[in-house]
Order: sequence, then structure tokens, then C-alpha cells
Amino acid sequence: MNADGSALLAQLQDIHSAGQPLWWPPAPGWWVLAIIGLLALAFVLRKIVNWLAVRHRRKAWLRALDDLNRDYDPLQHPHEYLAGLNRLFRAVAVKAFPDTACARLQGEEWVAFIAALMPEDGADKLAVLASGPYQPLPSFEAAALNASAGTWVKLYG
Repeated sequence: MNADGSALLAQLQDIHSAGQPLWWPPAPGWWVLAIIGLLALAFVLRKIVNWLAVRHRRKAWLRALDDLNRDYDPLQHPHEYLAGLNRLFRAVAVKAFPDTACARLQGEEWVAFIAALMPEDGADKLAVLASGPYQPLPSFEAAALNASAGTWVKLYG
């Protein structure tokens, strides 16, 4: 070996390890995982907000039903009571079935629409909603209509 080669060999150092990896910026896989996590969180939050809105709306409609029962005695003010029930049924139907023509239905068609969507036990009492407001003294079971309205709100509100 010559003198120049010995000098060059003397300058070589032993193998050393790399330094510790830094925590920032994260690897691309962590960015993808973070984006997926944020999208999942946004989806869950949206579902929770929708669920809370439906719950709040149901409570408001059930409060309206309680207010109707408190404000109008079915024996003293049957027309106002039936009109209030019709408004409640229609408000729930318009919100639950926006793509149908339920807002324009009247009379027997309206009652048939409601009865088709109700459980079997509550559908037969609804006929008074079609004819009751136009009769001088309509006869109906207020408790059964009240129960049907509560079921309607709980099912579709």
C-alpha cells in the first residue's frame, strides 16, 4: 500500500446507526388512518345529531298531543279536538313521507292512508277523522284516538 492509501484508510470511521426517527411528520399510512378516522367520526356525529333531532321532534309532537288533550275536552269541543288530531296526524305524515301526496289527501283517502300505516289494533277507530269534523255531534272514543295518535307519533314521528 502506498502512503496515500494509508491516509485514506485512517479517515474511515466505524459503522454507526441512524438517529432516532422523528415523530413529525408522520408516515403516509398514519395520514390515511387519520382521514379515515375523521370521516368515521363525522359520520357518527351526523347520525347522533339526526337521532337527537328525531327524538326532539317526537317529544314536541307528544307534548302537542298532551296540550290538545288539556286544552280541548273531546265531549265539550269535539270539532276542535278532531281538528287538532288531524293537524297532528298530518304534520307527522308530511315529515315522515315527504315524497307522497299525503298533504293533499282528505276524507276517506286520508283515513285510508293513515290506517294502512297503523298497526291493526288502532286503525279501525280513525274513521271519525274523515267525517267527524262535519257532523253536528260526532261520536268517537277519545282514548282510542289518543292512543292511535301516540302510536302514530312514536312510529313515524
